[in-house]
Amino acid sequence: MIATTPALLVQPDGQVEEIILDSHLPDQLRSIGFHVDGAHAYPLGRLAVVHGGQSRETVNNVARQAWMSVTGGSTPPVLRGPVIITGPADSAGDYTPLPALSAEAVRRASGLLSGAFAVAPGVSAAQHPGGRVHQCDAYAVKRHKGSGRWAFAVLDGVGDTPEARRFARRFAPRIARAAALHCDPARALAAARVQARNESRWDFDPATDPSAVAVVAVVDHRSPLVRFAWCGDARAYRLTPIGTAVPLTKDHNYAEEQRARGRTPGPYDRNFITSCLMRGSIEAGAVERKYARRLLLCTDGVHVPLEEQGRGVGDILDLAADAKDAATMCIADALEAAGLDGVSDNATALVVDFPES
Repeated sequence: MIATTPALLVQPDGQVEEIILDSHLPDQLRSIGFHVDGAHAYPLGRLAVVHGGQSRETVNNVARQAWMSVTGGSTPPVLRGPVIITGPADSAGDYTPLPALSAEAVRRASGLLSGAFAVAPGVSAAQHPGGRVHQCDAYAVKRHKGSGRWAFAVLDGVGDTPEARRFARRFAPRIARAAALHCDPARALAAARVQARNESRWDFDPATDPSAVAVVAVVDHRSPLVRFAWCGDARAYRLTPIGTAVPLTKDHNYAEEQRARGRTPGPYDRNFITSCLMRGSIEAGAVERKYARRLLLCTDGVHVPLEEQGRGVGDILDLAADAKDAATMCIADALEAAGLDGVSDNATALVVDFPES
């Protein structure tokens, strides 16, 4: 169903993030090599595979502690620099998703669940490539260890190309990391825009150069607010205490421009975005956390088919037992709704359940 494999990236400073590897071994190894210099695979039987670096000076004691937690205390090798932990290899040699219990052991060992919130937010994401050749959606979850802030980002690469896929996957963690650091999602999007345009030498051509739309949210335990920002037609919704879903964002596309002028949009006007990471408006807002039982960040592959078939996001979010259930239901219902028209886009749903104060 999903042509990607989740893995955990463990930094020496204790930061842990989920990353997405391509499904087949050659692509997985390239992805691992992008993060880990001189990666060497250490299989932990049927539990996990630790891909540790050998060419850096900084010893990753966090990964070593995670190793002992997963194995029940066996002595790990000296692991240096960033470390990626995957599930075991299957019969074809491809690395599988890390089992849930092993992933939990890694997170607890790193101290990711300790800190500002007595209970960490419940976070889960689900994806499906839809009818596209490439999965050009990407998401990232970051926690700033010093402040305890959490940031969540969802990007939708423009187009259906390998370049759009790489662009979204590269900038999603950067945006989430900057948002968690500064507690300013709009600033994170603006910084990503500067970086992306510097890389293109400020000569962006929308017909050929990759870009993405984005939505990002930040929560800080010292503030009652959830801050969010966006560009394009990726959306954020909050689930109210009475079980209705309220959109926090307004699409940046031609359809919304027509409505703002009192005109009726054409059937394809929503497909023409007026903002993205490379150009156009970046908007921001905030909502009190007590008025958001649950937060949904999603791409248009989720909200468009649901809207077109008259299905409510609030019903899905309200009925779901937890964040994982909500994300899975959003994708399943969107694919079902899109199937009625025979068309489906990349779809990504990231759901956050905040701990009760």
